[in-house]
Amino acid sequence: MLSSHALSGSTCVVTGGLGFIGSNLVHRLVAEGADVRIIDALVPSHGGARSNVEGLDVEVVVADIGQPEVAEVLDGADLVFNLAGQVSHTASMADPEADLFFNAMSHVRFLEHLRRVQPTARVVHASTRQVYGRAIRLPVDEEHPARPVDVNGVAKLAGEQLHLVYAHAYGMPMTSLRLTNVYGPRQRLSSNELGFLPVFVRTALKGGTIELFGTGDQCRDCLYVDDVVDALITAVSVDAAVGKVFNVGHPTTWPLAEIAAVLVELVANGASTVTRPWPPDHQRIDIGSFETDTHLASSVLGWTAHTDIRSGLAATIDFYREHPWYLSST
Repeated sequence: MLSSHALSGSTCVVTGGLGFIGSNLVHRLVAEGADVRIIDALVPSHGGARSNVEGLDVEVVVADIGQPEVAEVLDGADLVFNLAGQVSHTASMADPEADLFFNAMSHVRFLEHLRRVQPTARVVHASTRQVYGRAIRLPVDEEHPARPVDVNGVAKLAGEQLHLVYAHAYGMPMTSLRLTNVYGPRQRLSSNELGFLPVFVRTALKGGTIELFGTGDQCRDCLYVDDVVDALITAVSVDAAVGKVFNVGHPTTWPLAEIAAVLVELVANGASTVTRPWPPDHQRIDIGSFETDTHLASSVLGWTAHTDIRSGLAATIDFYREHPWYLSST
């Protein structure tokens, strides 16, 4: 990972910087002494909020990353963390054109801005394990076929590959990270469209009943957001990462039913779990169990997730109990 000394005084651009992962990254960069510029479209359904960076001395530009004014923000940047995008799988099926716009078309426009004004900036792009679709073998490494089961996976794969095209065709130093299920502080809890973990956390904190589709035995590896921030910062510091894609996941998988049970135990407020049949709109894009092979990230980047799910969920619960407005206003 870049040292505090290396980050101090550097100019960093974070797209999607008012969102969940982006804002946690911004907090780390500011703490390390970086000069941070945020680009965020503040699309209501995407979870970004100015309150996520409240109190920080950062520049915020409200714009889609493909808009012409973004070029000025990129000028002079040393490091670019491109985290902007739409992440809901079900929303991508309801409005596929919007998903393709936010995750692909906007990104090619963004890359053109970057190529014109700051082609030497180190760039890391946030992709997703959803590009693999249903696994044909476990664990899933980077050589596994990419066979998305929803429009979001297709669009994110397109965005990822566009970054690699610009790396290979123009010599621009870019890396893409395929993230698994990320959770932690500053994640939007009021939506049902941003993954199962925020829904589980919200329901548990409110003392409700966590619904598990099917038997709840499908497995996931879940990443605490601080580990993701470590991976993002590391990816822009390792020369051998340029032009490559890396899985960023946790070495341990858990059945969803066990994750829910841990949450119920930790909140200790009467929350419970129940199984129910799959809703058709969810079942048609479910990928089953997933286990990430992160050996490449470990060997090339020197990165490994360190936060176990019980510790991460405990820290997450503590954060939202200290900031209860997240349950309803983000």
